[in-house]
Amino acid sequence: MDRGVAALNADLIGVAGSRAALETPALLLDATAFEKNVATLAGLAREAGMGLRPHAKTHKCAGIAKAQIDAGALGIACAKPGELLALFDAGVASLMLTAPVSSRRKIDRLVQAAAKGCALSVVADRAGLVADYGAAARAAGATISVLVDCDTGLGRTGVTTPEGAVALARMIAAEPGLIYAGVQAYAGHVQHVHRTDERRAVNRAANEGLSTILAGLAEAGLAPKIVTGGGTGSHALDFEDQVLTEVQAGSYVFMDEGYRPVELHGANGPVFDFSMFVMVTIIAHNAKGEAITDGGSKSFAIDGPPPRAFLNGREIGTIAWVGDEFGKLVLPPDVTPPAAGARIECTVPHCDPTANLHDAIHLVRGDRLEAIWPIEGRGLSD
Repeated sequence: MDRGVAALNADLIGVAGSRAALETPALLLDATAFEKNVATLAGLAREAGMGLRPHAKTHKCAGIAKAQIDAGALGIACAKPGELLALFDAGVASLMLTAPVSSRRKIDRLVQAAAKGCALSVVADRAGLVADYGAAARAAGATISVLVDCDTGLGRTGVTTPEGAVALARMIAAEPGLIYAGVQAYAGHVQHVHRTDERRAVNRAANEGLSTILAGLAEAGLAPKIVTGGGTGSHALDFEDQVLTEVQAGSYVFMDEGYRPVELHGANGPVFDFSMFVMVTIIAHNAKGEAITDGGSKSFAIDGPPPRAFLNGREIGTIAWVGDEFGKLVLPPDVTPPAAGARIECTVPHCDPTANLHDAIHLVRGDRLEAIWPIEGRGLSD
């Protein structure tokens, strides 16, 4: 990285104590917590006999995607063509686009990647999209896998009936250049339901609708090989229910304040650790003596609970926003504000859009900077 804090921090890689010397605002990835999170979910998937296809919308980073694949992931899910193509260019070969598109130019770009070696799978929610993917595949001399997109309660995209799913599956199977691969049913409305019993009820209602669709496909001789969906909030329930064949969890690699209240494994405590932090620096004190930081809404996505602030590994308060570029450290009355120049590590309200605000993520292990990974899909929301 040749610009911004990544360029300023590059010469600190491998230096003892470099974590505390980073220029800020810097997006951090704690290697110990990150590796634990990746290994934990991969192990849970293996124990359940199910696949894992982590979602790159969370991180948009080839370094993270490769670590997930090395741990056993089947491939990587992507929300948008731009981030998928960026990851392919960065050397990630097995990629699934989990949302429909309506642009033939984007379809052509995706299929061209397949012709160059991308193991590409996509979803379709309507006949016209199947026809467009088929025409593009024939023109490029490529073959792509297509899944029927199903809506089981999210209310975003996808068919809702067995008849609709069967009609699309038949059309996919009949198109030269397309392979009918299965179905996608992402129950996004389940993921942040806090209590386990309530989340289980919502997830099972979604799975009842999905099971009806699966039964209709099986009766038509189109039983899907892949049934993909789920996420960080529902992963344990999905492993338990065994309706899906693979889970698309994303946020588990980082965690954020939005997921903190969610009982991911009942009331047994957190199963994943916070691994993403934004490091900021105290740059001044206002007239009230409050510490002002160099990180505001251009460094944190603020659509979630406020960040918790840590000084030398000890939680000392929270961050409030005082501008796009600046934050304010909110401390208990008995805590003295840190001096100017102090580095503060902060959790994030929402990890996915926070990653999208940064060009690079600083991999730290213990007290030192280990590597700087580019976020190849940063800003590619197309």
